[in-house]
Amino acid sequence: MTNTTHRKTTGIALALAVVLSATAVFFHVSGYATQEKTIPDHGSFTECRACHQEKYKMWEASRHSKSGKIITQKSGADCIGCHTPEGFAARLQGTTFDPSGRESFNSLSCVACHKPGSGANPKQLVMDPKILCGECHAASDVLEGKGATGLNDVRSFHSAVTCVSCHMPEANHNMKIVRPDASGLPEDSTDTCSRCHKDSTRDTHARHLQNWRELYRKAREPIEADLKMITAVMKEKPDLLDAGLQAKLSAARANLFLLQRDSAQYAHNLDFALEIARQASKDIEEIKEVIKRDTPSR
Repeated sequence: MTNTTHRKTTGIALALAVVLSATAVFFHVSGYATQEKTIPDHGSFTECRACHQEKYKMWEASRHSKSGKIITQKSGADCIGCHTPEGFAARLQGTTFDPSGRESFNSLSCVACHKPGSGANPKQLVMDPKILCGECHAASDVLEGKGATGLNDVRSFHSAVTCVSCHMPEANHNMKIVRPDASGLPEDSTDTCSRCHKDSTRDTHARHLQNWRELYRKAREPIEADLKMITAVMKEKPDLLDAGLQAKLSAARANLFLLQRDSAQYAHNLDFALEIARQASKDIEEIKEVIKRDTPSR
């Protein structure tokens, strides 16, 4: 290396060092080096929207974006704990949020489920995704086949699947199931069933869903009709049933309500739903026998 080349190289290096040093001083004086990231606001969370526009639009079309609109100062703690981000955060801490003095309430936004800057859980969620959804959505009990009065747990092949596996097949923050028989579904889109069941066609998956729905409908509708009849009889003769049959009637109603709270009703755990229907039908037949004996015309 010639002396001239050496001097040029040394000069460039010194100039670069001066520029880097000046830049470092500028960022330090300006506060950029120590500036903390701000947590997005629950209401507008413009920081999230700026970078995640597609997900924001999905969220905006979801029920999560409308959750706070049904809340008032008179709403109960359970409602506030699931329908507002402040209430949900308090719920996760085992406390309740005081709504007094609030004229409006925020809806569940990104930061209700995600904690920016945290790597403790997948996708920077505030807690394990296996239990996060279940904090508010009753479907987790049905999915796992538990919580029914007088029945042991009834798990199915879906019981081990997390909510997001089916409700977010393409990371869609609509949180909606993408049915294989949905009209206008593009061929290159992934429906909920095909995400896991890759050995069958969409038509096959659609037929399975239709068959499951029909099985559940045939099991549920006679029970609902019988319960309506029994309710009418009990209004006239509240002491008709002994304590044992009263308990079975209460269990049938509670178990059916458990399914009704789960909007999917049969799809989360068909085995559980059919077992509830089987047990309810058996108990209701006993009650109907008593009604027939006491009221032959029925």
